[in-house]
Amino acid sequence: MSEKNKRPFFSLKRWNSQRNNIEENGLSLTTPTTPQPQPIYKQTQPTRSVNFVFTETKPRKWSAGGIKDLVQCALCLEVLQKPKMLPCQHTFCYNCLKVYVADLPVIECPLCRTKIQVHGSNYIEELPSNLYIDTLLQMVGISNGKPTKPETPPVTPNGTGMQSVDLIAGGLRCSHCKTMYDTIEVKHCDHCKLRFCQICWSNHLEDMRTQISSIIKQLDSAGDRLEHKIEHFKDRCERIIEQINNAAEEKINSILETKMELLTEASQIQKTGDFSGLALRSSLKEAREVANNTMAQNNQYSDDEQVLIFMNLHQNTIQLLTDISKWDAGSVVFDKENFRIESDNSTPCDAESDDPVPEGAKEYDPMESEASLILHYRSRNFVPHYIWRKTSRPGGIGVSPWNNHLYICGMDSHSVIVVERSQAKIVTRLSCDEMLCPVNIAFMKSLGEIYVTDKWKHCIHVFSKEGEFIRSIGQKGSRVGMFRSPEGIATDNAQHLIYVVDTGNDRVQVIQPDGKYVDQFGVAMRHQTSQASSVWETKQVLCTELNAPTSVAVTNDRVIILDSGNRRVKVYNKQDKNKIAEFGSLGNRKGQFRQPEVLAVDPMGFILVGDSGNCRVQVFKPNGQLVRVFGRLGTEPGKFGWISGIHVTKQLDVIVSDTKNHSVNFF
Repeated sequence: MSEKNKRPFFSLKRWNSQRNNIEENGLSLTTPTTPQPQPIYKQTQPTRSVNFVFTETKPRKWSAGGIKDLVQCALCLEVLQKPKMLPCQHTFCYNCLKVYVADLPVIECPLCRTKIQVHGSNYIEELPSNLYIDTLLQMVGISNGKPTKPETPPVTPNGTGMQSVDLIAGGLRCSHCKTMYDTIEVKHCDHCKLRFCQICWSNHLEDMRTQISSIIKQLDSAGDRLEHKIEHFKDRCERIIEQINNAAEEKINSILETKMELLTEASQIQKTGDFSGLALRSSLKEAREVANNTMAQNNQYSDDEQVLIFMNLHQNTIQLLTDISKWDAGSVVFDKENFRIESDNSTPCDAESDDPVPEGAKEYDPMESEASLILHYRSRNFVPHYIWRKTSRPGGIGVSPWNNHLYICGMDSHSVIVVERSQAKIVTRLSCDEMLCPVNIAFMKSLGEIYVTDKWKHCIHVFSKEGEFIRSIGQKGSRVGMFRSPEGIATDNAQHLIYVVDTGNDRVQVIQPDGKYVDQFGVAMRHQTSQASSVWETKQVLCTELNAPTSVAVTNDRVIILDSGNRRVKVYNKQDKNKIAEFGSLGNRKGQFRQPEVLAVDPMGFILVGDSGNCRVQVFKPNGQLVRVFGRLGTEPGKFGWISGIHVTKQLDVIVSDTKNHSVNFF
């Protein structure tokens, strides 16, 4: 080689220009740390040769298996030849597609089974190429099914195998045709990250435009599918709305039908009661007229006739009084949960009861712990040590905190009997002109007052601890501070509050001693939706979860309510009124109730329930767990006819009043 044909590697100015171009294309220049021997060339001007290794800033990592699967045709299982891409984005060989399509007007993609309509005989030729597959085929050196030999960079004269800058100093190589061009003549595609010359760039843009038209077709097809799906979704929602309306209409009609049946049943019960009440009223009026006439015409009859008239009148009066006593004795309540009327007569039944367990010989304090108290109740022989029988129909009972006297509500005598417990004799009576039917009693030790609920007068009578009548609280009504047939009553001496069981209004009211309303339990405001004039309205209504409650007890932090109509005991937190526990159900097994009337709480919080319909007393732990059941149906000691009052003293003495056996039992 002559010296004039040899040219220097590059000038400094051209090197700077090339380095900028190389760095812009993501390549780095690495100068070898080991000095290289300089080639000997005869040049007019001394030049300096520097060798560089070109590396990409981000090396590519390829998976051989993944690339093989990607460039393989799914029809012939060979490397893709002239790949063509269907509208579903799956790529196959051109020749394979020609054979697969043949003359069919509609084909299915061999992979995804998408239906594709064939437009014209040149449809396969007009399909776009897959630029990614083309690029991969070129990068792995595969073209037209024949692998190309990898290009090896020319070595420098020193034979180190490193590429010299002078080989690319003239420009950049087109990624498609592999031709070297000047830098300004090469375009870089941001999409596929490849370089193209002007000719290949035009073809590349044409392929992209072809793919854009394919994308537009796919978007149009997707839009059509979306419209069909929206229409289907709308039809489905309309069908659901129709089903909801039909089901609601059926339920409403069923409820209305049941409502009419219940109203008819309630009317029939009321009509039967009215007829029987009218008959008793007529019989009572007739008996009174006969007695008055007998008194007026006493001298007109002989002695034997007077005795006979008296015997007949006395017998008829006893029968009449018995019928009046039994009238309305049955319990008729509406079960809101099961939507039905429950009628249960007052005939008591002999239900399950417990026998005492053997008591250990070891002495123990029942109030020492919960376990010891449980043992006390389970081992105790509940046979009364005294029975008091000096009142006809005793009701609620209580022990005075001042003198330990027993107070018994006489429901027929219109008074409260005060009994001295040690000698079992009547000390005095509490009564007033307006007292009709005293049911239960409570005491406020800090104020020295006695409170008596009057069921038929719908109020509370207040007496002093000396027995003097002070005032009456409340009147008949459903507003706050008013009552309807109140029964149970309890006091909170620490806060000077009275808890009144407003039975007829299905609630428990909390009032001050002067009658001022404070709060209530079992009643809450709820949102109720109803239809009025074809418009659905949501309004707040008062709802109660209690059903004819009859008794209440108050501890330091709890309020225990006997929900008699629902046959349950409900325990509430005194502060926030949240329900803590609830137990009980309808039945005569242990833990079940049948017309429970009264309850009491012992000093350790154990709950004693007078299960009147089952003629027994059930003892529960504060959490509602059953401890003991005692009592049966009968007139013998330890048996009951109808429990109407219960009280537990600080010494765990249990006092139970029995309205049908006309007695008060001391255990």
